[in-house]
Amino acid sequence: MDDYALWNLAREAWAAIGPHFTPTLERLSAESGLGLPAWGMLWAALTFEPETMTPAGLQVRGPYTAAQGYLTRLTSAAAKGHLTGVSPGEYRLTGTGRAEAQRSVEEVRAAMAGADPLPPREGGRLVHLLGRLVQASFETPPPPDTWSIGLCMKLMPPASPPLPYVEQAFSCLAAYRDDAHLAAWQPSGLSATALETLTFLWRGEADSLDAVCECLAHRGHPRQAYAGALAELRERGFVEGADDAPGVTQAGRRFRDRVEADTDGYFFAPWACLDEGQKTELADLLTRLRDGLTGQDLPES
Repeated sequence: MDDYALWNLAREAWAAIGPHFTPTLERLSAESGLGLPAWGMLWAALTFEPETMTPAGLQVRGPYTAAQGYLTRLTSAAAKGHLTGVSPGEYRLTGTGRAEAQRSVEEVRAAMAGADPLPPREGGRLVHLLGRLVQASFETPPPPDTWSIGLCMKLMPPASPPLPYVEQAFSCLAAYRDDAHLAAWQPSGLSATALETLTFLWRGEADSLDAVCECLAHRGHPRQAYAGALAELRERGFVEGADDAPGVTQAGRRFRDRVEADTDGYFFAPWACLDEGQKTELADLLTRLRDGLTGQDLPES
């Protein structure tokens, strides 16, 4: 199994964990009076400590979302008493917010631990192999920088029980892939909105400005931001045609293909820390985990 197929298997196993803890997270979110997006700010704040959290800091990993979108989530959490503003646009956890965030982490991870289908020995081997991948990714010299994975590693739990560790290891690897993707396109100087617009056109998921705006409405940008993104792409020679029928040029396709190839190159370089036998073992354990989780009855909402 090649590294890309192994990563896809890891993502499938990771997705299979979610339904076993989502009811717990939804309950905690409802009890706090926060929606899930604002609730996510509490966990993010734990990773930023002892530094404060700002929209600009959140945009380092997620530059595609408008700063105002992050600010709305932060002010919502602050209005409920979970965050406090230390200066305009700058927040940190209150005592209540930290207690709620830590309690939620404990309860969500308890739900994970209770759903683990693997015997302790197999769970321990999965912890060992994923832990090696996470550490190798963090210690590999740039590019990419390790901003996202470094923050994510702050929430790494003990190795036992295994499944919470495994889930956080998946999160860390996904964070490192974000680091790799940023390193692959940001040196080009292209704006985040232009890159994401190009991606949707390149994938065939949008074929007009209207379609781009509909697909990316959750990012919080106005329509003119994506009209400007298309203009930026035309200026680069990556897109041609009017807003109602933009098409990716050969140059645009080559550029976006190269971004994907470079992302994979950066992301998978640390995977050389595992030999072929260990990768085969990892594939078997991930398959057992995925299949075991999907075969279980789910907790009630």
